[in-house]
Amino acid sequence: MEIESQRVRSAPSTFLCQVRELWGRISCPLGKYGSTVHPIERLRYVARATHVPADVLARETAIALADFVGDAAGLLIACRRILDRQAASGPLVWLAAQVLGAPNQRKALWDVVELLEDDRTPAALAYSVPDDAVVAVVGWTDAVSVLARKRGDLGFVIVDTDGNAEYQIDRFADEGQTLVTVDAEGTAQALLDATHLLVPFEALGPNRGLAPMGTFQAAAVARHLEVPVWGVASIGVALGERMYGGLVRRWNEQVGGPRYLRELEEVPLSLVDQVITTAGAVTSADAVQNSGCPVVPELF
Repeated sequence: MEIESQRVRSAPSTFLCQVRELWGRISCPLGKYGSTVHPIERLRYVARATHVPADVLARETAIALADFVGDAAGLLIACRRILDRQAASGPLVWLAAQVLGAPNQRKALWDVVELLEDDRTPAALAYSVPDDAVVAVVGWTDAVSVLARKRGDLGFVIVDTDGNAEYQIDRFADEGQTLVTVDAEGTAQALLDATHLLVPFEALGPNRGLAPMGTFQAAAVARHLEVPVWGVASIGVALGERMYGGLVRRWNEQVGGPRYLRELEEVPLSLVDQVITTAGAVTSADAVQNSGCPVVPELF
C-alpha cells in the first residue's frame, strides 16, 4: 500500500512498566514527611486521570477505594464519583460492582485487580490473528500496542481520527514492522488492503459497544467488503444489559453535545463477527453472558 504517512520505528519493551511506575508516583505522591496523600485527594487524582492503561487505572482505583472499605455509604459515593469522571470505562463499572456486592470488600478489591492485571485477552488476540495479516483499527489503543509488540509479522493500518497515531507509532512499532496511517476520509480505501478490522471496546453490552469515533463507519464498510470484524473486550469490558445501559446513560449525560463531536460512539454488534476475550474468540452474546458483572443499580 502506498501511503505517504508510513512509519517504521522501534520502541522499548519496558514502556508499560515505566508508565506504571510513573503513574504510581503521580497518583500516590508522598508528603513532605513521607505520609501518603489524603484519601479524598487520591480519589481526585484517579477520577481525573486520562490516557492511562486500563490495568493501571484499575489498580489505582482499587487503592483509592480501599480507603473507604468499612464505610458503606462512603464507598458507594467514592465509586460513583470515579465513574462520573471515567464514564465510559466498562472495567471500572465492573470493578465497582464486584466490590460493592462482595461480603469481604477489601479482598474483593485486590482479587479484581489481580484478574485485570492477569488478563489473557492480549495473548488470545495475538494467537488468533493469522500469520502476515494486515490489521486495520480506528485510532491507537492499548490493544494495538500490545499486538504490535507481540506480532512483528503483522501489518497495521491505523485510521487516525485524533492526530495521535503517528506519535504512538514512533513509540511502539518494532524495527522492520510496517504501520501506516490514513485520515478518516480514507477509511474505505484503506480497508481494501486489510484482512481484518479490530474494534477494541471501552464497554460492551448485549447489542452495542462503545468504541472510538469512526468505528461504526469502518465496521459498516468492512462488512460490505467482507473483511472480518473482530471486537476486543478485555476483562471487565463486557457488561449485562442493565449495567451497560447505566454506563451509557451516565456517559451521555457527562459528555453531552452533538454525537459527531465525541471521542467515542456506540457500534451495533450486528457488524461484529466475533469478540476476542480472555477466553479466546467467542460470540458477542457469550462475551456478555460470561462477564460475571453483578447488577448494582445504586451505581447509577
